[in-house]
Amino acid sequence: MPTQALPERNRVARRASLAAAVGTAIEYYDYAIYGYLAVVLAPLFFPADDGLIGILSTLGVVATGSLIRPIGGLFFGRLGDRRGRKAVLMTTVTLMGVATVLTGLLPTYASIGVAAPILLTVLRLLQGFSAGGEVGGAASLSTESAPTRRRGLFGSATSIGISLGLAGAAATVGTLSAVMSAGQLSSWGWRVPFLIAAPLLVAAVLYRMRVEDSPLFVQMAKDAVPPKAPVTEVLRDHKASVFRVVGIAYSTMTTGGIASVYLVVHLSAVLRYPLAGALWLVVLIVLMPLAVIPWAGALSDHFGRRRVLMGGMVGFLVLAVPCFWVMQQGSLALAVIAALILNLPFSVQQGVIYTLYSELFPTRVRYTGVSLGFNIGGVIGTGLVSLVATSLVALTGATIAPAFYIIFAAVIGLIIIGTMRETSQDDMEFAQQPRADSSPIPATETQA
Repeated sequence: MPTQALPERNRVARRASLAAAVGTAIEYYDYAIYGYLAVVLAPLFFPADDGLIGILSTLGVVATGSLIRPIGGLFFGRLGDRRGRKAVLMTTVTLMGVATVLTGLLPTYASIGVAAPILLTVLRLLQGFSAGGEVGGAASLSTESAPTRRRGLFGSATSIGISLGLAGAAATVGTLSAVMSAGQLSSWGWRVPFLIAAPLLVAAVLYRMRVEDSPLFVQMAKDAVPPKAPVTEVLRDHKASVFRVVGIAYSTMTTGGIASVYLVVHLSAVLRYPLAGALWLVVLIVLMPLAVIPWAGALSDHFGRRRVLMGGMVGFLVLAVPCFWVMQQGSLALAVIAALILNLPFSVQQGVIYTLYSELFPTRVRYTGVSLGFNIGGVIGTGLVSLVATSLVALTGATIAPAFYIIFAAVIGLIIIGTMRETSQDDMEFAQQPRADSSPIPATETQA
């Protein structure tokens, strides 16, 4: 691909990164609302004598939605590698928004009986299907549009969007919890965060329509025929990269998921802090990383992805048990401080991982490769993290038990990162295949 002037390349990178962040923020706002409202939704859709059983059933739907994410990743990844990143990303955010709005309109178990949890599960599956195609496309668009020496910085936009979406969802639910009575929230207030998705959807689609597609994809489409079967090509030629993304995604989603979204359930349902206080804590712990994420991305441009990511994993090993011990001391103020500290390594991870995922695959199958690995990791990471953590507390009776699950996941991540080479200096402009895979680089990928 002909080299673009640096100011023009930076302009394209900024627009692509902003598009990735805006769309991902909307997607994760929509996707996170359900988790933040799990305690409220449990008796409405899964009434049970034991409140913890109802919560576990509600979290089970979270896991079910995540199970379909790899299928969505394969579907949208194939389209993205054949038709381009932009069009597919507009489709994913639209599908997510529609499913979220419909969730806000659902009748509850008291109105239609068992049909209510069934419809809720169907809509959650649609959300998961959509989410499966979002991150791979956003990461591909932002990193492919960035100059090599600033790829970590611009690539961190995907993580910034995720943080903004999670914080927006928590702030919305937290505000409603503060201004409404428990009866109002369970009667109709829970619908409001879902319905807010409608105007957010329109804004995201309108902005993404204004953004050009990835320069690398556009050039590749001119120079070569798009892959007929990107999934087959990824599984045949890039198995090692897929497995690494799966492992790192599992590790980072588990450690980060327990340190952020799961804390709403842990603090409110397990430790019995007020729900509103727990939600505003999540707002703080999700917004706090916004300064750390781009800094970690830029740091990885200078010192390498592996070193920065390993630093985040070690941080979880050191902090998990002390922070969870502090949270259970009965003071919400101390719990806030402990949660903020625990999220520092999460912020470091988020600044690096999506750029790293993109660097493991060539342009012609990048969307598919990232989506496949990321979403399989998501099934055993984000999809199960709250369910596993809550189950550990229920089985052991120890409120500190989730800390040991963090340690386990961090060790897995360190082992996988230790087997990888550094990718920060790879030239994505020519879509070079990582040397960790032994298959030859397709001739069409190496043409200028």
